[in-house]
Formats: sequence, structure tokens, C-alpha cells
Amino acid sequence: MAKNIKILLVEDEVVTAMLVTMQLKRIGYELVEHVTTGEDAIVSARKNAPDIILMDIRLAGDMDGIEAAKVIQSEKRVSILFLTSYDDQVTRMRAEKLKPLAYLIKPLDVDIFAKIAEASFP
Repeated sequence: MAKNIKILLVEDEVVTAMLVTMQLKRIGYELVEHVTTGEDAIVSARKNAPDIILMDIRLAGDMDGIEAAKVIQSEKRVSILFLTSYDDQVTRMRAEKLKPLAYLIKPLDVDIFAKIAEASFP
């Protein structure tokens, strides 16, 4: 069962964002906000203080998800879970330097997400 975990979704594809939101709601999670750019992710993280950020890597705007996560983590302690379509070695290595909760390939497997979230926030 879902805990009271504040989740920020950073995803620039509207259909994907709607699907992820529906999947998370179905298992009892709520989003504090959905944004589409790295720049907006930084602003939202400052404003909403999420527990987990579900972060796409390729985003609209000038900043990718890895760059945004780096800025956010430099300002506050927050768990990042990368959710991406990109599984190339260079991208994965860049992301793993930030020590994310996980690096998941789309589509989101909500059962895996729930296990990670529940283990991280017992």
C-alpha cells in the first residue's frame, strides 16, 4: 500500500505523463506536480519538496533530466528515479554518477516502482 510519498513527475511527453499518473494513482500514489522541462523541475523541487522525482532524461527545454537532477541534488536531499527510453552506456553512466534510486526503462513498471519506493520510505 502506498505511503504518503510526495512524487514529482518530470516528463515532456503528455501521453506518457498521463499514463504514468494513472498507473501511480491506481496503486495509491499521488503526484505533487507534473512538469515538462528540467528548468521547471528545479523550480518545482524547490517549491514542493518532493520525496521522489521520477525524471525523464530527454526533456523539452535547454536542460536534460540529468543536468536538472544534479542541480536539484546540489540544493536539497531528494531521491531521483530516472525513467527513460535511453539505455546507452554514456547516458547511463552520466545518470549513475548521481546515485539514483533506480534507472528504469520505459514503460514504467509500477510494481517495481512500488517496491523501490516502499524500500526507500518504509
